[in-house]
Amino acid sequence: MKELMLDPNLSRAPVRKAGRPAEELRQEYGLETIIGLSGNENPLGPSPLAVEAMREALPSVNRYPGVCETELRTKIAMRMGPGFDEENVIVANGSSDILRLICQAFLFDGGESVVCTATFPLYRLFTEMFGGEAVLVDAKDYAYDLPAMVEEIGEETRLFFVCNPNNPTGTVLTQQQVDDFMKQVPNRVVVVFDEAYCEYVEDEKYADTRKYVEEGRNVVIIRTFSKLYGLGGLRVGYGVGEKELVEYLWRALSAFHVGALNLIGAAASLDDDEHILRSREHNSKEKQFLYEQFKKLGVRYLPSQCNFVLLVELGHDVQALWESLVRHGLVVTPARAFGVPDAIRISLGTREENERLVEALQQVLAELPEA
Repeated sequence: MKELMLDPNLSRAPVRKAGRPAEELRQEYGLETIIGLSGNENPLGPSPLAVEAMREALPSVNRYPGVCETELRTKIAMRMGPGFDEENVIVANGSSDILRLICQAFLFDGGESVVCTATFPLYRLFTEMFGGEAVLVDAKDYAYDLPAMVEEIGEETRLFFVCNPNNPTGTVLTQQQVDDFMKQVPNRVVVVFDEAYCEYVEDEKYADTRKYVEEGRNVVIIRTFSKLYGLGGLRVGYGVGEKELVEYLWRALSAFHVGALNLIGAAASLDDDEHILRSREHNSKEKQFLYEQFKKLGVRYLPSQCNFVLLVELGHDVQALWESLVRHGLVVTPARAFGVPDAIRISLGTREENERLVEALQQVLAELPEA
């Protein structure tokens, strides 16, 4: 390695590894079972239609994916609205891969991205990995401060990341907030709306960003099949934008970028209205259950438009709290990496899993010393 020419930008990026497997934690802590409430997965699992479609396609996996990708892009476009077709859509290996493509495409020789401090960390990571500079702007009351972020747009700004709903806080930006923001963004800046959790949103004021694509603005809307659709293990995400912009992003894709079974499963999941409705209803019901329990425990939480809830201002060491919950067989997410060091993010599980969480949290908070 000492004799190799290395990319300094890649060298400063952290080595990204998957979180410790539940089985490893179970064995280390001597647990019978362990519940993962850290990945924001759909606890109801994948659509039965998706499972059946992939099962039927198994005998054909000797063939490279072809028409199934076009079919998925066409289905996505139809759901985006009459002003869209498959040429507005790019599919990749998870929504995070779309983020990577965008940074590779626009930060090839430097430039800046405007990023909120309390949000998904890959915006900053990918910006720096491809030689860009992340201009960081603090959140306001755990939410995006778009007016303050707009002020940071300069001559070197190329990308502007907006996570809506925001991960890890679960907050949303309204249509008025986003409209006012977009009026101030020069068209030389690509605005990336990461809407991985949009299907869970219940707030009627939530911003609809599709109109900016229809207006020809330099906008990319990113969504995923990993959350509501319950296909996190398949890694299928997509971006929607103006056709010329999407065509440019296609140049950064390798051939047959997503496997055929993944594409087929994702396409079938779009047809399962029953599973979609059941998943939304479950999420709404379990959020209300946890809100009530958190209030009884005297724990401050942020009302969420996602399938997770952020507990803040805990008054205890977050790492100690995490480890104590693991000892009770529950894995949650410390939010330090997301820019909120005094918080933990809890994914919504089944009712039984959520009840176990509340019981464990009550015991842990009573046992831990105050920070």
